[in-house]
Amino acid sequence: MDIVNVYRETAPPSRFIGKRYTDMDRAGGSFGAKWDEWHQHGWFALLEGLAPPEWAGTFPEAQSYIGLMRWDGGGAMEYWIGLFLPPGTGAPEGFLSIDYPATDLGVCWLKGRMPEIFSREEECLDRMKAEGFTLRQGAHGPEMVAERYQSPRFTDEDARGNVILDIVAAIEPELGADTAGRQYCDRDFLAFEGETCPECKRPGAPLQPDDPIFIGELPGPLRNALQIAFSARDIPFTALPHMGSGFTMAAGDLLETWRVYVPFERSAEADSALGGLLTGWRTGGAPSPNEPRG
Repeated sequence: MDIVNVYRETAPPSRFIGKRYTDMDRAGGSFGAKWDEWHQHGWFALLEGLAPPEWAGTFPEAQSYIGLMRWDGGGAMEYWIGLFLPPGTGAPEGFLSIDYPATDLGVCWLKGRMPEIFSREEECLDRMKAEGFTLRQGAHGPEMVAERYQSPRFTDEDARGNVILDIVAAIEPELGADTAGRQYCDRDFLAFEGETCPECKRPGAPLQPDDPIFIGELPGPLRNALQIAFSARDIPFTALPHMGSGFTMAAGDLLETWRVYVPFERSAEADSALGGLLTGWRTGGAPSPNEPRG
């Protein structure tokens, strides 16, 4: 077994649809019987039929079958089988879904024969770290690790019977965001190109990686969820109430919002995390960072 390629890629926003399993569903130490069940019942074909033709062009790896590993709020490992599909895709009866924002992924290609290429995730994660990638962490472990069965890498054996299995993991965006030629407005907390701020029309100063950037407003009830999500990823932030304490005391936190600011070098990552919280809120509440949506 060899690791033959390691690289970074960005997956677009998506909805993972599949079925969730736990250690109680293992047979002989693996989930192989569950994969057999998927093929026998035609569940992959059912989910593939939900993707419009342009989805494969949006993300070439999108049609790969996925074995996704994540950790629930109590720290127990979950194993999901399914597909990444376009945002908003409805889950068929009997299936669950998880919404993902645009995500940076570390990808490791394992080349070898079956079954020796299975259960080698730790080796791949160590290799990603050696390549300088930083795994995104949840409360109880990596935020997301997955086996990606891509065609034809996995489906077509070479002359020696080898196939390639992708191991992918959510990773942090590259640090040291590009500030060259960009300006910063300390009134609107905005990074911009050009000579004047597009909001206040004042001249800016050269943008620095640690300049605080305004990334959005958060409903009051999500303040604790924001703390958990950003702390798990070690994202520094400032959240300031927008409506004042008198209004909050009279109307409650449902009508209060928080203005969120993060260093520019972490702003893309923070914007993605904030978008995930807001999506969960708009579609029926704010789940914990490790709670799947059904």
